[in-house]
Amino acid sequence: MLPLRRCALLASTAALAFLAQPGSARAAVFPGEVVDGPTPELISAGDLDVARDGTGAVAYVKRVGDVPHVFVARLVNGAFLSPERIDPGLGGAASDPVVAATDGGRVAVAFTSNGQLNVALRPNGGSGFQPPQPIADGASRPSIDMSINGVSYVSFTAPGQSPADVRVARLARDATGFALLPDVLDIVPPRDAGDAARRSQVAVSADGTAVVVWGEADRVYARRVFGTRLSAAPQELNVPALDGHAGGGADLPDIDIEDDSSYAWAVFRQGFDDGRAHVVARRLVGSAFEAPVFVDGLGYPAPADATEPVIELNGRGEGIAATSGAGGVNAAILHEDIFNPGKPLGAGTPLSRPAVGIAENNDAFAAWLPGDGSVQIRPYDIDPARRLVPPPGPAAALSRPEFGPVVPAAGMDMAVNRVGDASAVFLQEGADGRRLVAGVFDRVPGAFRTFTTAKFRKFARPPLSWQASFDLLGAVKYRVEVDGQPVGETTDTKLIPLNPIGDGEHTWRVVAIDRRGQSAATPPRPLRVDATAPELSFRVTGSRKRGKPIKVAVTAADGSLATPGGSGIRTIRISWGDKTRVVSGRRATHRYARGGKYTIRVSATDVAGNAVALTKRITVKKK
Repeated sequence: MLPLRRCALLASTAALAFLAQPGSARAAVFPGEVVDGPTPELISAGDLDVARDGTGAVAYVKRVGDVPHVFVARLVNGAFLSPERIDPGLGGAASDPVVAATDGGRVAVAFTSNGQLNVALRPNGGSGFQPPQPIADGASRPSIDMSINGVSYVSFTAPGQSPADVRVARLARDATGFALLPDVLDIVPPRDAGDAARRSQVAVSADGTAVVVWGEADRVYARRVFGTRLSAAPQELNVPALDGHAGGGADLPDIDIEDDSSYAWAVFRQGFDDGRAHVVARRLVGSAFEAPVFVDGLGYPAPADATEPVIELNGRGEGIAATSGAGGVNAAILHEDIFNPGKPLGAGTPLSRPAVGIAENNDAFAAWLPGDGSVQIRPYDIDPARRLVPPPGPAAALSRPEFGPVVPAAGMDMAVNRVGDASAVFLQEGADGRRLVAGVFDRVPGAFRTFTTAKFRKFARPPLSWQASFDLLGAVKYRVEVDGQPVGETTDTKLIPLNPIGDGEHTWRVVAIDRRGQSAATPPRPLRVDATAPELSFRVTGSRKRGKPIKVAVTAADGSLATPGGSGIRTIRISWGDKTRVVSGRRATHRYARGGKYTIRVSATDVAGNAVALTKRITVKKK
């Protein structure tokens, strides 16, 4: 993943409640979570990537003994782990780290060290990064991406038939090392390509094929990569004219691809006859690019040059592009394969590229540096079922003023998981040094429901259970409340209250609390408790002689007649003790066929299942 790619957004003030738009899931912005520092040794924020499952990593540059080296902090359960240096044994100065991540913790980091391109891989479930693998000497400007199935490509610039050729290396799905493809991507190999503003970018689809874009001469090109084979049909992206305006040279390409490798979108900067640089987008369908469209929102003639175009797609092809220009940042939403006109987001500085991202649920984000020492972000809540695209939500600050101003030259990047949780990384510099800071746009725990029945139960400490609340940013804690009072906390989805609950009708609910204190609760649900057995008595009347009627009258009470809140009598049974049929009811008559001693047993069971039984011994005479 390239610097400032594959992402989507974050943070505001320490506990700023943040509603993206009416109807959107609740979320809050949490700025200023320190990943590294304070220290004067931090050089650049590097690159950030987050997989759909919420795992990811930030790769950045930090001096060790006055020599720049690459460090990585992995994102696990919504928090960045302690940084680890991934270029041990390489004594040269490191730079240009880029990172790609996919589900399960698979992470690949490409960087240069003394002009040599290296890649460090952390396999799925691995205990750490493997030693760096050298790829090519004299390399620069790497870009990396990884499919949802773990196939990765890194494109870069290295000397070949010219001082600057575009090359690519591939990591197979189950491989532990990258393989350098033998052919260069250049249209004319003796001609310089992929240098400066012509640097390459790569995007990888779900099936493991890739598309690379780069600049060569004053043109921008794209070429598919099928495994270890380059397409024989590269495409030129810049146009001779657009909307009646003659076009000139082009550079600064960016690209992203859908899960379906047939479809991708590229953006690039191109000069036109108003004397200004504009940003153009084109859709790749199969083996050809469709008609171009302006996406910079600057109009024609433009008041200033557009620059630093970026684009991100989700797996279904919904997307967002952003550009800097005319002292501000503009963003354009791609919805149902159509780019909506670019709209201004706010003031911006040309020193830093904007960052964009979009989740699988269509939540989109744009972040930028407005030039006042902060990082700002605006979200979009896009309904997949509606054609209209809403305006962006209000801007929020991702940085914390007490850490000092953001360092524009150190870069800024964002990344988003599939449900619209997002993270942004950047450097802030204060009197005590620099900090690598992450801001987080964190959605509240997902809606969930309780399982325990609303019927009466006979437990004073009734077992309670519920559905898990979904949260990609770490396990949630559950607080169980009965009648508005907490009765226990757990990380499990079941709990037995520590103390007994009184008989009667109650209400209960479960509150899910995430690692940042955000909460979501189930609707209140009835909880009916009856742990007390019914009250029971009976009397026996009649002649206690063989063949004569003997009567039993039962008095049984539960609920309103005895214990307040009881569930009520369900059954009363009378056993005569002579192996005849047991009868049900409050009154019964029986005639004994033989004389002798008999035990009459009367039992009562309430609706909750509590039972009580009494017996009486009688003697029946023969005559």
